[in-house]
Amino acid sequence: MKITSPQQTTTTSSKSALKPYEDIAEGMEANFTSHLLQEMKKTVPKETPDSPAMDYYNSLLDSERAQLMAKSDTGLGIKKVILDQIVPNHLRPKANSPQTAANLGMMAKEKIYE
Repeated sequence: MKITSPQQTTTTSSKSALKPYEDIAEGMEANFTSHLLQEMKKTVPKETPDSPAMDYYNSLLDSERAQLMAKSDTGLGIKKVILDQIVPNHLRPKANSPQTAANLGMMAKEKIYE
């Protein structure tokens, strides 16, 4: 039998409560990054236009790249900003646990602890 401390239980339950918010923020960053990649490709001149199949393949590739960038810790940072805006106050970490704030990816500690 594994014995857990109350602090571990609180941390685990707060992470599970924040999972839907993290998924939303990650999805928004992926959508933004995908759109950004598509718009950046439009600025590069092409000698010949791509076929519809190649356009479709490139859009899938951009979407997959955007998903990978959003899942990484070093993405564009939009996920952190969105989390800072959408996480309710009662789910935010307390001032006595800065590690939890760092794990959640929250940006400004001043905003979290106010």
